[in-house]
Amino acid sequence: MGFYETIMEKEKYPTQFYISSKGNVDGLFLEYHANILFIKTILKEGIWQSDVYFDSAGKTTDSLHIKNKDIETYNNTLKKWEPKSLLVYANYRFDEKGKIYEETYGRHKDDLKKYFYYEDGALKADETCFYYRKEYDSLGVLTQQIDYNWETKEIQTLGYENGKLAIKKVEFDENQIWNPDGTITKSKKTHKPNHISKSYIIETEYYPNGKIYRYKKNGESKEYREDGTEAIYTPMIKADPEMDNETEPTADEDLENKVYQSGAIEIKPSYPNGIDALYKFFHDNFITPEVEGLQGTVYLSFIVEKDGSLSDIKILRDIGYSTGQESVRVLRKSEKWVPGEQKGKKVRCLYTLPIKLPLQSK
Repeated sequence: MGFYETIMEKEKYPTQFYISSKGNVDGLFLEYHANILFIKTILKEGIWQSDVYFDSAGKTTDSLHIKNKDIETYNNTLKKWEPKSLLVYANYRFDEKGKIYEETYGRHKDDLKKYFYYEDGALKADETCFYYRKEYDSLGVLTQQIDYNWETKEIQTLGYENGKLAIKKVEFDENQIWNPDGTITKSKKTHKPNHISKSYIIETEYYPNGKIYRYKKNGESKEYREDGTEAIYTPMIKADPEMDNETEPTADEDLENKVYQSGAIEIKPSYPNGIDALYKFFHDNFITPEVEGLQGTVYLSFIVEKDGSLSDIKILRDIGYSTGQESVRVLRKSEKWVPGEQKGKKVRCLYTLPIKLPLQSK
């Protein structure tokens, strides 16, 4: 019984601890690295209670201990999530200023509940594993939400821009196993060569007014105008005013005038030196509105002509404050593009460009 100090064989640094009357390590258990306190462990009659880690300056970097906390858990009998008081480990991580930036709770080395914080202490993300995750901007506005639907076995991701739903993605993976304990794991089964997959991904993008802009399922896509009508791009054939009767265009005429979807041709149109060069041009020339917390994505569509010039520039979606008009202005100032090609010939091609604000220098 009493206070002891020993030298750990591997690290060769002193370790201090206390032995209780029952022969158990009790109270503080101190470990040093290079004569600097590295970890402080609290035990009660040999049973671990908590750990506190320190950096070289003596500041707390991590704190790990046991506590009771109400956490949403999956009730397999009722087929729903409900709060339950659990004895869990609580782990707090601190930044250089001593503020908590991550807070997690778990059991058996698995995290169950997580919180993440900005430097000012505002909530950045809130997650219950395999149930939901919510992310917020620095002003507390919801930017993304992930929900796990345990009835349909689908994972739904909702993306918001300026408080409005901008994109929804629904995923179903036939290889995922949704376990009775509320965890999701991967199946180890192998499929036969002729197996037809039941997995799918459905993505829906929205205009600011809530109407659908684009719908994609497993790679197949449809686009819609703001009035809800489907945007179908048909060949554009030049009419000959001197001809009295309409005639069917030849194959060469069709290739000469048709507007192609960028994903349907052999060589897609591109910006000189790559798309990163275009985004850098936007970063250097775009005048950002002085609106605190402004973020989101502006979508433009345009035709890349056979000579690389741009025509029919349209704002498919913006985030207000004239961001669409400013995007068009900057795009018109940019260099000519490298046109797309089909069957060895340059062709006109429809292109959609997303511009994410605030702009980042590439």
